[in-house]
Amino acid sequence: MAIRPRGRKRSLSKKVTSFNMWMDQVYQVRAIMEATAAVKDAPVIRELLDEALGARRRKALGITDSDEPPGQEITETLHTLQTLLLRLIKREDLVFRGQNVGLKLLRETLIEARAGREVSFEALVETPWMEKGKSKETMSNYFDMKNRYVKEHVDSVIEKIKRELEAGERKKPA
Repeated sequence: MAIRPRGRKRSLSKKVTSFNMWMDQVYQVRAIMEATAAVKDAPVIRELLDEALGARRRKALGITDSDEPPGQEITETLHTLQTLLLRLIKREDLVFRGQNVGLKLLRETLIEARAGREVSFEALVETPWMEKGKSKETMSNYFDMKNRYVKEHVDSVIEKIKRELEAGERKKPA
């Protein structure tokens, strides 16, 4: 589309275009008409369309106007924020429920692992030791020692994972 040189009179198109405005747009056009003492809305709408097309051209060229007013009124902004906050709360609730299910499954897994460990210790270690004359205290100390070794191993693995995560966080660009 060719852009006309400045100073030339513009001619109106014979193509009739109709469109339906949103109610807030109707009120804004009426306010502009009252402020400019315009009688008809068509010239006001043509001027607004020129402004919008000019802004779009500037935006496409990367030219921004730092004095541009925000595109929304305060009530619209607050309504948008309220909607986004409600969505965030709903999403957080779903995540929390998922975490609860995960924690309950993890709890059940740990209970089963501990029970299985105790049963296998009793069957494989305690019973043969009792037949050999070892004391309950000796077996309890042995069981606790093995648990302590496993706990230390798990703690070292957790520390290693934490260090790897911290190193990964430091490598990410800001």
